Amino acid sequence: MKKIVLILSALTLLVSVALALEITYYGHACVKVSFENNYSIIIDPFSSDYPIPQTNADLIISTHEHEDHFNPNFLHKKVEILVGTKNDGKDWNPINKEVKNIKIWSIPVYHDNSKGSQRGKNSIVVIEGDGFKIVHMGDIGHLLSEKELVKLKNVDILFIPVGGFFTLDVKDVITTIREIKPKIVIPIHYKTEYTKDWPILPISEFLKRAEKEFKIITINSNRITLTPKDLPKNTEIWILNYK
Repeated sequence: MKKIVLILSALTLLVSVALALEITYYGHACVKVSFENNYSIIIDPFSSDYPIPQTNADLIISTHEHEDHFNPNFLHKKVEILVGTKNDGKDWNPINKEVKNIKIWSIPVYHDNSKGSQRGKNSIVVIEGDGFKIVHMGDIGHLLSEKELVKLKNVDILFIPVGGFFTLDVKDVITTIREIKPKIVIPIHYKTEYTKDWPILPISEFLKRAEKEFKIITINSNRITLTPKDLPKNTEIWILNYK
């Protein structure tokens, strides 16, 4: 009987370890998602302003083609690159891929609230793997429709731009978080010392509103590792360092 209990405990431990996920934030909208099977994805690598990190990945995904979200030379090796738009953002370029039990797909949206007439098209990237549903909003510029929200049920981790001007304003960011109801929100795309001349807001402006409604957790690192058991019951805002 003791042997059975020990075996079951070992199996439980193995399952828990197998579901570990690592997230690294490099600044602006660039994040790296690393799965337990050693497969990693870089999303929205920048071309300038921020220092380009020394890192590796198996896949690059860009939500759209603007240079602060798309850099095919971000890594020191050639890897597959998926881009959610084409023709300089005039058209969508749907993403639908499965690799190593990780599903990756996109939702066509706009970079502004006038159906792309100002800044073109954008894509929301959805990644499902290791028991997590991860969503990167890219440069979302409008509130989501009911049709789009249906595709964003049961989101665990949401990367959303909070600096406004080129994207949702702070009020609409809060509305979008309420509607999606993710477990963890990681703010991206806000003013820092690297983008001090950009017309976007610092993260503090977002936090002034967010703290009235959500628990704010500051992580003193640009990297976190978690399992599905670590996910909070209610939406929390997790602020990661970017260096």
